[in-house]
Amino acid sequence: MARKKYELDEVLKSLRKKNDVFVGLFNIYIYGEKSKHRINDLGNSSWGKIDYLVNYQGYRIMYINNNDTFKQLKLR
Repeated sequence: MARKKYELDEVLKSLRKKNDVFVGLFNIYIYGEKSKHRINDLGNSSWGKIDYLVNYQGYRIMYINNNDTFKQLKLR
């Protein structure tokens, strides 16, 4: 299988459209599995982009189960 080539700005733009994820400055915030507000709009392609950010660009993943915390991050 051919390797996917990603560009940082395209990946960030794509992930910002998702409801279950917020990309901050070198942090990726994702609704946790136990969250009631999770929409499950992250598919294989989205997880591949998250993997690219973590492994090649130095981002960190943080899981959030509290809806209020997630809303505060989105409002920044």
